[in-house]
Amino acid sequence: MITFSWNPIIVEPPVFPMKSKFFFITLLLIIFCCSEQLLATNNILSLQQTLSRFGYYTGPIDGNIGSGTSTAIRRFQVANHLRPTGTLTSETEEALGMNTSSQKSNTLYPQPQHHYQSPILPDPKALADIFIGGPLLAASPEIQMTTVKKAQENLKTLGYYVGTISGVPDANLKAALLAYQKDSKFKHSGRLDKITLMGLDILPGVYQSGN
Repeated sequence: MITFSWNPIIVEPPVFPMKSKFFFITLLLIIFCCSEQLLATNNILSLQQTLSRFGYYTGPIDGNIGSGTSTAIRRFQVANHLRPTGTLTSETEEALGMNTSSQKSNTLYPQPQHHYQSPILPDPKALADIFIGGPLLAASPEIQMTTVKKAQENLKTLGYYVGTISGVPDANLKAALLAYQKDSKFKHSGRLDKITLMGLDILPGVYQSGN
């Protein structure tokens, strides 16, 4: 009788020297930190590009948050009735239309500009035109947009305005103003003059004295 003997071959896993393990751990940490830093830089770049396109930021698009970027954020927050922190809060991100969840999932690439919806901003001439003949003609764009938004809200409550509450003057707002002025026996200007602002109770106190 022939007897066969079988000895199993045991393959030992490779043993890396301690120095090699430390090298790989260090490399992973460097890659992680670089990815996080790149993500933060890309987010700031997108923020600066958005604020610049909306007319709030005029500084360099460099991915660094400086005083100019913080000031631009604060101006945008004031114009959109947000808490003026000067920092990129979640409410500010939402108002800017920045898709933060999508940005976090693409850590190596900045978000293309067409992937998020930009808030509507008024044409400077149209914004100034709605205040011709009134005390807010020389006011800042932030105050003007805030006033337009309040006018839209109040006129909508009164049943005159049927458009979007956006702070942007449009044909719907002008038609609502004309109808309101006609019913109130005001001058039919279709603009936010002083008497109309006072009638809608949206004239800031500092502007109530004088012409």
